[in-house]
Amino acid sequence: MKVNEKGQFIGKGEETALSILKDMYGESAEYTIQVPFRNLLNEEWQGTLTERQEKETLDIVVKTNLKMVVFRIQDAHHRGMHTAERDLVQKKTLEWNGHTVVDLWDHDCPELFKEKKNDKSIAEVKESVSFVK
Repeated sequence: MKVNEKGQFIGKGEETALSILKDMYGESAEYTIQVPFRNLLNEEWQGTLTERQEKETLDIVVKTNLKMVVFRIQDAHHRGMHTAERDLVQKKTLEWNGHTVVDLWDHDCPELFKEKKNDKSIAEVKESVSFVK
């Protein structure tokens, strides 16, 4: 994990994933990193957030003219019971607010988590995105 020039925490795999996604979706899409959870919710949902949810951010958001896809880069920490439960609530809330959520897991994308952009990591991300409707 590192902190970028904006003071945002960037986890393993995030920079490489963003680069791959930019190649996949092209220049016509909009890309945002570390998007506050609250900013992705409809107004009526914003009043329901817990203190913890107020601090949550989503790793990468890709907005095309057809949809908004939220990418969560998930390392082993996200397999813990409490974090997994929070992640499920977050994912369902995002889906109820009209977003598509794609999780890029460390066990499914080992090359991506090595921060290597190559044929293997590109294939890993494409495989994860292939389920997006």
